Amino acid sequence: DAVDAVPFKPVATREVGGSWGDAEALYEACGKTVPIEKICPLRFALPLAPTIAARHEGIDPDMNLARGVLAHLLEKHQVVIVEGIGGALVPLDSQTLVIDFAVQVGLPVLVVCRASLGTINHTLLTIREVERSKLRVAGIIMNITAPMDAHIASSSKEEIERLSGCKVVATIPYIGGSTEAEAPPRTEFIARAVAALSEQISVKTLLGCEGSSKSKISQRFRRRRATD
Repeated sequence: DAVDAVPFKPVATREVGGSWGDAEALYEACGKTVPIEKICPLRFALPLAPTIAARHEGIDPDMNLARGVLAHLLEKHQVVIVEGIGGALVPLDSQTLVIDFAVQVGLPVLVVCRASLGTINHTLLTIREVERSKLRVAGIIMNITAPMDAHIASSSKEEIERLSGCKVVATIPYIGGSTEAEAPPRTEFIARAVAALSEQISVKTLLGCEGSSKSKISQRFRRRRATD
């Protein structure tokens, strides 16, 4: 059976030709069933950390807007997949880091890492911060973003699992073109990534929605917002 799942990204930066790449990709991935303003409520033009990009536009970003939109999506849909930006300690507004927003939402964290040099350090630091915040690591997905990184993916995966005790649940192979001009269209790129993921793990299992209708976590988030 199909899962009523929608994406949510509180903040996106880097506008090119009137389009925010990450937000547009999520919009297309859900079949354009949710307005892009609800998928990504805060968008800033420059490719910088959200607080800095907002400052260039004379804006003081306020995550209360994002929290309200997310609460609405959680009311309407079975599953909401929340994407961060830049890493666990990136500032979203003057008082909120990505990890703070994750704590406020209370969802399990799926760590996505690149299969490149330095990924062991970056991934272990992220896992340590997630666990320090008392959130559950749902798993790790390793993403091969460049052809030359494929040969180190397996050894990096083994080392991350050994040191963290967390499982790399899937490794997404390189699915781009040999040059940027030869990269597949965004919809095809997304379809290939989903197919590669589905071959390695049940997406329903990954989302934690087997046999459930509404997330208890989303209910906790709504109750928490009601008392703020």
